[in-house]
Amino acid sequence: MGEDKKEKKEKKSKKKDKTAEEPAEEGGEAKAEPKRAQRATSNVFALFSQPQIQEFKEAFQMMDLNHDGFIDNSDLAGIWQQTGREPESKVLDDMLSESPGQLNFTHFLNLFGEKMHGTDPESTLRDAFAMFDPSKSGVLDEQYVKDLLMNTGDQFSKDEIKQTWKEAPIESGKLDYLKFVEYIKRGKEEDM
Repeated sequence: MGEDKKEKKEKKSKKKDKTAEEPAEEGGEAKAEPKRAQRATSNVFALFSQPQIQEFKEAFQMMDLNHDGFIDNSDLAGIWQQTGREPESKVLDDMLSESPGQLNFTHFLNLFGEKMHGTDPESTLRDAFAMFDPSKSGVLDEQYVKDLLMNTGDQFSKDEIKQTWKEAPIESGKLDYLKFVEYIKRGKEEDM
């Protein structure tokens, strides 16, 4: 009886070894790398609920303009052009350099997983708003921001705009995005 258990363990062990050592690729190297990637992938997907993953998938597909399964420089350039801006290639390269390899959906999710542990730094949020403020005045026209939020990317509904505008520092039709970034990072109460 003891020998049967030992034989079963050996067979299991051989089976594990066999699955761990996939057939050699060109150059004679074994395929150990995809197994690590799969473990990382499963961890990334565990960070989000199914509805969140679906939303990220839809966003990824919207950004993947050439539908090749990767977001690359041409995709990012196209997105910028849709907002009426011409991107600098260095900026696009810097954006893509945050991904460990080609920016596929799994890497895309991983980047969001890292970012969702907290919001971006204030400087990043300010810089994002500043992209739409060529005069660097610190304010944006309320209607312009509404139009952007309702007509590009993950479009806001009228109710979402109302909720956002309840909290946003708007005076005389201008959104003070510098103050708004402070609200996002520290809460509105600290400013008052």
